[in-house]
Amino acid sequence: MCKIIDIHSHILPNVDDGSDSFDTSLAILKKQQLKGVEKVILTPHYKHGSYNIPINELQEKFRDFKNKVKEKGLNVELFLGQEIFCDDDIYDNLKNGVVSTINNTKYVLVEFNIFRSSPILEYVRNLTSLGYVPIIAHVERYLYLDAESLIDLKQMGALIQANAESVIGHNGKKMQDYLLEGIAKGLIDFVASDIHTKRQTKLYKAYKIVEKYICEEAARAVFYENAERSLIN
Repeated sequence: MCKIIDIHSHILPNVDDGSDSFDTSLAILKKQQLKGVEKVILTPHYKHGSYNIPINELQEKFRDFKNKVKEKGLNVELFLGQEIFCDDDIYDNLKNGVVSTINNTKYVLVEFNIFRSSPILEYVRNLTSLGYVPIIAHVERYLYLDAESLIDLKQMGALIQANAESVIGHNGKKMQDYLLEGIAKGLIDFVASDIHTKRQTKLYKAYKIVEKYICEEAARAVFYENAERSLIN
């Protein structure tokens, strides 16, 4: 069985548009564990005006959830982060502890507007200058980014995450080929579930596709080793 770390998920219940109950979250984690997922980073949305639960309340909910999962006997390690929508407040929000990095590291999972072009390179430049390492969430959704943009982002210090469902072809073969090529060239650092209640994990299937069409080493890197080396140490 392969080993997987899921760095992007919406499993923490009743905090965003993900899981709406502990039972739902528990069922998701059980399925993930059966498919080789050993560690999960819970990354509820933060977006001003819609998902902006106070950080102390979020941390309390996380501790309570983690304890309940442990009581159920699941052998899955849980960590807390957030998926932060980038606007001009992100810098102050990070500085003042309004939002959470991943596992209190320098890594921060960020998302952008998918309907119109956002100055992603500018945000990355600013975040890296402040000492953060931005992880671009579900990069395939930003259709205004091309392969050259990914190279620029990587050179600026960003890391790139793709969703498992796109890697297995749920968003079309063209997108699948784009992501597999990005993984093969080392432009994509993580494949994660971004799981919500209506979106299934697909991590194991995506792992096997990367292993088949690229190599086992690449699969281990984007599904486990890159995360283990940085995000949870």
